[in-house]
Amino acid sequence: MFKIALVKEACDINIWIGDNKDTSSDLIRSSLQKVGPIGLLESFGSDFFIVKSNNSNAGQKIRFSQIPKNYISEEDYKLIERTKIKVNSSRFPFRCPNDFSYDAEKINWSKYDIVISINFAVPISIRKQHPSILWICMTGEGRYPVLSSCWDYFISHDYPNTPVAELKIINMPYTFIPPRYIFNNFKESQDKKGIYIEINSKSRYENENQLNNQTLFKKFYSLKLNVEFHSEDIEKNLKKIASSKYFIKLKGRPVRGNSFLEAMSANSLCLLHYNDCYGKIPFHQYCYFKDENHLIEKLQFLEKNNDFLIELLNYQDLVLQNMIENVKIQFEIALSNKRKDLESKRSIKNSKKIGIKSILQKSLQPIIGSALHNSLIRINDRTIDKEKYLPSILE
Repeated sequence: MFKIALVKEACDINIWIGDNKDTSSDLIRSSLQKVGPIGLLESFGSDFFIVKSNNSNAGQKIRFSQIPKNYISEEDYKLIERTKIKVNSSRFPFRCPNDFSYDAEKINWSKYDIVISINFAVPISIRKQHPSILWICMTGEGRYPVLSSCWDYFISHDYPNTPVAELKIINMPYTFIPPRYIFNNFKESQDKKGIYIEINSKSRYENENQLNNQTLFKKFYSLKLNVEFHSEDIEKNLKKIASSKYFIKLKGRPVRGNSFLEAMSANSLCLLHYNDCYGKIPFHQYCYFKDENHLIEKLQFLEKNNDFLIELLNYQDLVLQNMIENVKIQFEIALSNKRKDLESKRSIKNSKKIGIKSILQKSLQPIIGSALHNSLIRINDRTIDKEKYLPSILE
């Protein structure tokens, strides 16, 4: 079995503030926004580190490609590093990222087979010092540069429907989480009832009084299904999901699907329109509805057929378990390929001298490749999906 380190920068606002001495549920409680890839810790026994922010040109470029400077500045990132938040934990109930941040040079990287870096948290100087490690970058927003330096793989944020990785891409959602994890760690009761409305639903933009008067919500209440909405506090929000029987998306913008994976882990049945999720999650066919009347028909049937509801929930458990197994196999194959490649390079180096042609090819290829890919992006060439790829970021 491989050993993994998951690394984030002190300026990363998305996930956990803590270290390996925290429980995984306390790490989630420390998160301002997202559950994150907690399955790396729970299923694979990974270590978690916060390192001092990488303020190199490339490090800043990847950050600002996700959240532009007009939304969050360099000074804002520095404020994130030192701002303490309250966490529902007996260990450091008030904490900030700087309380836990390491100098990346002082971490014993040789302990690890795989290092997953959120953005460019691990500087290129360290990646070059440890060529035998499989270096994987997980960008914060699921878009990655078409060309980069010293990264073996990027993480797509999509569900892995097969154990076969794409070229230099590991398919793994940002919310990488085991079955029933949220239910077991955040439930307030074994009994589940009611509906949780997904945050990006159209109803998010309407006030609660308006919703209560809507025909759809009156039908929910007629089925004795109360309705819950998103809470900004992550622990309160997960408790709401864990106590809800159904997790429903009502139109609004399509999503990659992290919230659906949270709901599956909370043992809540996901219900959605056909085009509500683009993250390749294999929902059960029954979980799709075409309109509000179709949704109500399905809820009426489920309320009368608990055995079928349990069958659907067990299917969702299998979706999460397959996700973990497929990611594990992708890691194993990627690590094996990396080691074979290293061995091949050593053999070539030992058997003959490297010619001037090889040196020129190695030097010019990144420059030419970067120019080509960036040009394709700028002219809107359809071979480059701008929803997935960023221009080259070389270090």
